[in-house]
Amino acid sequence: MSRLFTEDFFRNYSRTSLNESQQREQRLFSQTASLSDSQTFDIFLSYNIADKAVVKGIYYYLSKLGYKVYLDSIIDPDLNRNLVTKQTAEKIRKRLRNSKSLIFAASKGASLSKWMTWELGMVDGNTSKCMLLPVAQGYEVVYNKQEYLKLYPVIYLSNSYTSKVKDDSGIEKDLLSFVSPSM
Repeated sequence: MSRLFTEDFFRNYSRTSLNESQQREQRLFSQTASLSDSQTFDIFLSYNIADKAVVKGIYYYLSKLGYKVYLDSIIDPDLNRNLVTKQTAEKIRKRLRNSKSLIFAASKGASLSKWMTWELGMVDGNTSKCMLLPVAQGYEVVYNKQEYLKLYPVIYLSNSYTSKVKDDSGIEKDLLSFVSPSM
């Protein structure tokens, strides 16, 4: 039996959830990645800015599992959302091309994002490894109005507190077997 993650689960999952060694490794990776346009990522985290607090928790949760995660506010903090240019789009496109998979942080706000569907399409066309992670109440509204989202498996939390990926036929896999961490 599986269930959806909750907003509170991720809001409470902060940097302090990483042990000292993981914090050091994550900090070093973030600094190195921000300096290189060719850095590869296991997961590109696609989200609406309104969900930023929840998404940071997702970032730390995935980092603790050993994934190299791209989250723009951490890897490329210099990107200015108020001044988006062709160079901004090119940088994001490079990050998408260098990502093995994408997690689409599904929430009510996801349908308002100008970037998320583009990001999803880029990685789906490149690797076909895209997943939905419901992050907020009201996820079902977005999921049911944007029918194409039903093409992608959904990440759940199992009763044994492991992350599972379930496709539309009901087949469950461990997240770690769906996308292998490179750390």
